[in-house]
Amino acid sequence: MLRIGPRGASGHAPENTLKAIEAGIAAQSDFVELDVQRTRDNNLVIMHDKRVDRTTNGTGLVSDLTLKELKSLDAGAGERIPTVEEVLHVAHGRVGLMLEIITPGIGAELYELVRRSRFPGPLIYASFLHAELLKVNHANRLALLEAIPVDPTAFALDAKATYAGLSIDSITPAFVADLHKTKLTVFVYTVNDPRDIECMRSIGVDGAISDYPELIPKSELISRLAH
Repeated sequence: MLRIGPRGASGHAPENTLKAIEAGIAAQSDFVELDVQRTRDNNLVIMHDKRVDRTTNGTGLVSDLTLKELKSLDAGAGERIPTVEEVLHVAHGRVGLMLEIITPGIGAELYELVRRSRFPGPLIYASFLHAELLKVNHANRLALLEAIPVDPTAFALDAKATYAGLSIDSITPAFVADLHKTKLTVFVYTVNDPRDIECMRSIGVDGAISDYPELIPKSELISRLAH
């Protein structure tokens, strides 16, 4: 299976920070997954929650704060909230990126920013906001889902996705098989128990998102991903 470190490698370092990316690289992750939001002054930064309260020493909505205000916050162990540009620089040539679109309306802007950076890949754009994926002119799109839909594949096909990201709480062997029949690559989130990782491997999941990516058996799938 592919090794994917969520929010960097959040089991080892403060989530969505440059230190977490370095931890993901040290754990030999194939990808680090990072969450992208827009600030009040139209910068794209890495943050999962809509509010900064849980992961920093500040308070308020990301969308209500400027980049300068966000940069003044401690994101854990003295780390700062990184911009997308900073992430692209640190990850360049070292690890793949899975960029999750959190803020509606930033898909096209994020794609253009990454394109200009000449990031060598591999790269996947992901979102629960499936309409945002249609705004990304890239071959690798990951449609995220929390539950099993009535039609097991339509959600991904409608988003023109090449990957499906499923919650471990709702994944089933039949669901994975249906997605594979339509040539979709299947990832599962978030698996931290080795027993769960082995169970996911046994039902044919292609990649696992884990706070401890070093627990995931290495795969050769990464060599087949489009850059």
